[in-house]
Amino acid sequence: MKKLLLLAAALNLGAAQAVAAQSASVTLTPTVTVSNVCATVGNINLNTLNETIPSYPTMDYNALDGDGGGVQTDMVKFWCTAGTALSMAINASGTGSDSQAAMSFSNSVDTTYNGSIYLNGAGTIPLHAKYKVVIKPTPSTGPLSADMYKGKVKFTAPDGQWGVPAGTYSGTLAVTISYN
Repeated sequence: MKKLLLLAAALNLGAAQAVAAQSASVTLTPTVTVSNVCATVGNINLNTLNETIPSYPTMDYNALDGDGGGVQTDMVKFWCTAGTALSMAINASGTGSDSQAAMSFSNSVDTTYNGSIYLNGAGTIPLHAKYKVVIKPTPSTGPLSADMYKGKVKFTAPDGQWGVPAGTYSGTLAVTISYN
């Protein structure tokens, strides 16, 4: 009887091995379109941002000593999808000021924009100042890091402007950052 049971078990095992395994295969091909986007602190999309820096540092000026080196401040900090194409345009107020049409800038090399801006104030003669906008990028290092950008602006005023009357002078430097 024991021999019969062992023989039956061996036959059943052989029968189980003889049946071919059956399976089904499903192949999925997900497609995702990644859109470029740039944002700033608080994850605010740059497309919706229109910001004025109200407390820009002031500088003192006199024709003998100039501006003491000028003033510099952070202008903008933002991040973008890796490889996003960016450009910046500058519109400086005042007759004779240097505005700059949109120019591309890099996600790996510092970009500098220089120009003149004429500030209006107490008299009919404007104060001639110079601006320098610098964008410093830090490129993405992987799937969870963005291309990062920090912008600074510096204003200086050359000495020797004896014909500019004493008083307060101001102007507007509008910086437009675009991406696609």
